[in-house]
Amino acid sequence: MYPHLASPGRIGGLTLPNRVAMTAASASLSQPDGTMTEDMLAYYEARAKGGVGLIITEMVCVDEDRGVLFYRELNAAREENIPSFRRLADRVHPYGTKLFAQLFHPGANADPKLNPRDLISASPARGKKRGQAREATQEEIRDIAQKFGQAARRVKEGGFDGVEVHAAHHYFLHSFLSPVTNHRTDQYGGSLENRARILREILEAIRAACGQDFPILFRVSIEEYIGKDGYHADTGIKLCQLLEQWGADGINTTASGTDSKLSQSAEPMCYLQGWRKHLPRAVKQSVSIPVLSVALIRDPAYAEKLLAEGVLDFAASVRSHLADPEWANKAFSGREEDIVPCISCMACFGKYDQEGHITCAVNPETGYEAQLPPLKADGDSRLVAVLGAGPAGMEAAWIAARRGFRVVLFEKDTAPGGQLKLAALAPRKERIEPLTRSLVRRCAQAGVDLRLGCSPTLEELRALAPYAILDATGGVPKIPAIPGAEGPMVCTPPEVLTGAVDPREESIVVVGSGMTGLETAEVLSQREKNNAVLVLEAAPRLAPGVQGSNRNAVTAVLELNNVVFLCSRTLTRVGEDRIWFTDTQTGEEYVYPCDRVVLALGTQPASPYGEELAQVCERVIPLGDRVQSGSIWEAVHTGYRAALTL
Repeated sequence: MYPHLASPGRIGGLTLPNRVAMTAASASLSQPDGTMTEDMLAYYEARAKGGVGLIITEMVCVDEDRGVLFYRELNAAREENIPSFRRLADRVHPYGTKLFAQLFHPGANADPKLNPRDLISASPARGKKRGQAREATQEEIRDIAQKFGQAARRVKEGGFDGVEVHAAHHYFLHSFLSPVTNHRTDQYGGSLENRARILREILEAIRAACGQDFPILFRVSIEEYIGKDGYHADTGIKLCQLLEQWGADGINTTASGTDSKLSQSAEPMCYLQGWRKHLPRAVKQSVSIPVLSVALIRDPAYAEKLLAEGVLDFAASVRSHLADPEWANKAFSGREEDIVPCISCMACFGKYDQEGHITCAVNPETGYEAQLPPLKADGDSRLVAVLGAGPAGMEAAWIAARRGFRVVLFEKDTAPGGQLKLAALAPRKERIEPLTRSLVRRCAQAGVDLRLGCSPTLEELRALAPYAILDATGGVPKIPAIPGAEGPMVCTPPEVLTGAVDPREESIVVVGSGMTGLETAEVLSQREKNNAVLVLEAAPRLAPGVQGSNRNAVTAVLELNNVVFLCSRTLTRVGEDRIWFTDTQTGEEYVYPCDRVVLALGTQPASPYGEELAQVCERVIPLGDRVQSGSIWEAVHTGYRAALTL
């Protein structure tokens, strides 16, 4: 299966066992001093065991004074950390996987609270973490180049097979490359060769410290996607040609990551697989060294196609391997249908603040590998009834079945999926359907008895004599306790997304700017419907709690469709042809005439059985939206944990 993907490849003098590469993503699983924890070792080992040919670690600090981006970041700036890197190499190498460290410097984007010295950039700049960076002196630039070289030496002594220099995504090195952030007039500004001079100095420093045979990749933004002021692919290609002339062993192509809605380095669900494959293809046609690229590769058949067509030399991804560490092994053994699909929901990054490290919506074991013992096979065929075949119920059902429980999964509708079916109706959400299919497949393989179109009575449940009941009966749209909220002018997102309500040429107010509210507003604002849409949000900012890339992707469309956003506004009353709302900051009340109101305020538990399930069974565990309105991440994770507690 997949002869190109499974074939060995070379980077410099290093041979890799296959063409599957796991690229860098900040896991935040290290110790505060930047050394390995068992959590991090187990996280990377799972992907090596899963068959990837190359792992490029998360960002590795080279400068403790000005180069710390986040707490718990791998650190190659200290000699005493060399044995820690050896621990990771020793965990990865037994599987044949090669290991590169991604060396980087955040520049203006460093966290000012974590760095003892002032921040620097190519030119004065304001960073994403609200730090103010001054222009780096030439002496400081040369010093940082040497720090890259010494960091590379340390990871080499720690058993790593190579390094990747991160020169993209508007961190320190990219700040020199981009005309948007480099306004220098000295030898590090002006022409592209001058702007890239720091990359040449870093390459020379690594060669001096590690020798000519140590592989060096550069991660480069080929296109900035930030409009007319940024650079474009012609410049990106020329940069790659310079790097080849200077002795780089390979290029990892990407696109810049900025706050611009036009720029995506980690794309949300709405982007199609391979949407920027033209970038690595153009680079590969312009250089002779190997080209890696993420190119939003989700499935092995597409990766094989890109390799066969000569678009790239290595098919790279990180999120696919978060969703399924066995992605490569399953592909090579003809089990691609068993791959747990990444749905590009961005929860892997959006849940950092909540969990403190990388996680995955569809794989609740990601980031917790060292904390989770092997599943106990202690179900002893005891019966577990699961009520509701949404993501929480199906995840709980197949995990419980793997433990040896006899699982009966009831679903009142004639098709499984629950809220996933509704989510898949939103614009550009086709990736939801593969997750539903995957959960159904896993349930079938585990021996779950799925009963569709079946909502059991208490008597029928009692007749089963279940050991436990997992209540995943989901939620219903939340209706606020205000006058007129249940009037004829009011509807909810499910009615709009299913087409039960399809207004035309109306003035519509969508209350709530969560992801469901924004997607509903997009459906309503489609040009052919000729509606005027206003979105009300009670919070001070739009889409609170929505991951930035997801928010940007939909709001860019909404703005083109002339949707208006009002934040810090709370709905207080609904009339027959108008609404009333207050400014939460001033208390002032406003009236707004309209034809329709859509309440997108999340869900509340449906509770079809109330508290009566306790009369059937002592062990009743609510999960998913039955507990609290949440995302796919919450649904899958609560389902998984519920199955572990049985």
